[in-house]
Amino acid sequence: MADNKLQAVKLDSDEYQRFWLNLWDAKATRWDKGDVSPALRELISEKHWQLPNGQGIVPGCGRGYDAMFLASPSLHMVGADISPIAVETATKLRDTKQIPSSLVEFKELDFFSFDVPRDKYQVAYDYTFFCALHPSMRARWGERYAEIMAPGGHLIALMFPLDKQPEDRDIGPPFLLSKDEYHRVLDENFELIHYDPKCKTHDDRAGVEVITVWRRK
Repeated sequence: MADNKLQAVKLDSDEYQRFWLNLWDAKATRWDKGDVSPALRELISEKHWQLPNGQGIVPGCGRGYDAMFLASPSLHMVGADISPIAVETATKLRDTKQIPSSLVEFKELDFFSFDVPRDKYQVAYDYTFFCALHPSMRARWGERYAEIMAPGGHLIALMFPLDKQPEDRDIGPPFLLSKDEYHRVLDENFELIHYDPKCKTHDDRAGVEVITVWRRK
């Protein structure tokens, strides 16, 4: 089974990609909670957050629960993952749920290098993806979202795992985060328009998750 800690990686590193592929091969997907994140469900279904129409993306989609949840006739979703096993698993789950591919599709993509659609994305959801990246990759993460998001688009970021003063920040994944880290890499191109530290969460993640929405300037 692959080691579940990764200390020093470089952007576009073959070793980094292999790390995640090995976890899927070994079925060591301990981040998978088997359902939509409670905070996202609350934001959309209970607090009725109005998302822009168009197309959306969930990088590091895993089995695709969140991409399927967000999909609607007015919002076509793409679940993206570097693991072909994840893409295949998510596609089978979608078909089992009888959700048409016209609403949501799953693609094997490298978040940092795929071809961006001409109209870009109006919605993105990021959860257990930012924290999966080595801290050296965080600035590029923010730049890439700025590249793929259309003006006025909404980036929903479920911050996890939060720590006011992260220690051992280079040991992970997940790599510890702070609210300041998101501001550092997003503020140039995004405006924080929603912040809910009391959002619903999984029991074992209480206190270390905060759901946010950022609007592309």
